[in-house]
Amino acid sequence: MKRLILAFLPFTLLISSSSCDKPAGGGEVTRRNVQVELVSNLATMNSAGDVVYNFLDALSVDFSTDAGDSGSAAMSQESPNTMLGSVNGIKSTAKTLWCFTPGLGGPTTTVSVSATLPKTDPETSASFMGMAFCSSPISISKTNVSGLIKPLTSAVVLDIFDSRGRTWPAITTVTMASADGTVLATGSTSITFNCSNITVGKADSPASLGAVVLPCTFTGTVTVAGEGYSAVYTIGSELALQAGYVKHIDVNLARASVNGEEPKGFPTRLGIMGDSISTFSGIIPSDHRAYYPKSDCDVTDWTKTYWGVLATQYWKCELDVNTSWSGSCVAADPRTGSSYRKPFVDRVGLFQDPDAIILFGGTNDAISTNQVGLGEFNYDQPLDQMDTYCRFRDAYIFVVRSLQKNYPAAQIICIIGTDVPGDYGSSVETIAKHYNLPYVDFRGEKDVAGKVTIYSGSHPNAAGHAYKAKKIYEETLSLFQ
Repeated sequence: MKRLILAFLPFTLLISSSSCDKPAGGGEVTRRNVQVELVSNLATMNSAGDVVYNFLDALSVDFSTDAGDSGSAAMSQESPNTMLGSVNGIKSTAKTLWCFTPGLGGPTTTVSVSATLPKTDPETSASFMGMAFCSSPISISKTNVSGLIKPLTSAVVLDIFDSRGRTWPAITTVTMASADGTVLATGSTSITFNCSNITVGKADSPASLGAVVLPCTFTGTVTVAGEGYSAVYTIGSELALQAGYVKHIDVNLARASVNGEEPKGFPTRLGIMGDSISTFSGIIPSDHRAYYPKSDCDVTDWTKTYWGVLATQYWKCELDVNTSWSGSCVAADPRTGSSYRKPFVDRVGLFQDPDAIILFGGTNDAISTNQVGLGEFNYDQPLDQMDTYCRFRDAYIFVVRSLQKNYPAAQIICIIGTDVPGDYGSSVETIAKHYNLPYVDFRGEKDVAGKVTIYSGSHPNAAGHAYKAKKIYEETLSLFQ
């Protein structure tokens, strides 16, 4: 996300003589004008990439002196980084001048300044008021003096979105609350954002709300509420909210608890049950046949397989067991049994403790030379009485039911490959829907530009595996968040 880069602003005060005399208590008091120049330093940001507020576009200065003077002065924009104006009618007895941009008057008053905040679209911007600054006292006893404005407060911008793209009712309230009693505003450990007619955005166009806070190290929650929902997003990692800087916070409601229901979170242990596409030598059990790696294929490491990309890049989880076997069918091959290519039905008990299982098979069953018939959608037969393992539908149902029995906490994800045609592919879809299981469908995507590129036959190269991983991740995101 784009960040603005701005810097603290030093005051340069130029004193000019004045001849405005007024009676005060029987005597005369000389008044004078003070020329105020605000100059921006070069653009900077802090180490976290938070931007610094700019208030050169305020175009006004509030002032006060130790002689009781106070008021406002108009400023003009002299250049992109310079504002110039005159503070008029300062008593000659004044020795100290305070300037604010713009402020409420008084030497102890903090200053509200404007800040322009970026959205994702670089051609648009959003702004809000409220950054608090105050200056060190500036002596006006000499002709040319200068002081330095220093920030007193920090600011946060909540970028609110749902990575799943769900539609939410309009936001009515947004509250940020510290978890450990950290004070965010004077006397309060929480702040409420001003929001009206704001709706939850998407990842590339979030809804952005800003507010001023006291500098602190923050952990806590952001609660986004609207009609019929209250979503609580937890910020568990410490955020440094530094004076003078804008901290953008991504609030992804896909990872929030909604109406008290906690998100599942991504898998921590991933199990794989597949055929050759899901194999890699050294990762699958040593007595299982592997297809990958190949000397002339760029899938040179298990992390380049679709399941490796899911585990290492998207879900960042551990592998439980990859039970895949090259050339295997879901059903038992009626010609060879299980001695040559151990079928899926014989591998349903090989996992350890997975919380997600990818079931990716059917390609070899659909090959006519394997003579695997379709069979029936037999959902009601007791599991221990199912013995029609040589038929595809019966075998797939047996595998699903066995995995559910053996690993009841695991989320099963069914994959329909590019080469699972006709009734075989539609059978996987039908069975997945019956058991309310997610399925990711790659039918029709073979040799399609930008989709599943191949190494040979139906086997993806590294780019094809990366595409598969991305699609599986995106289409199953709602399961875990």
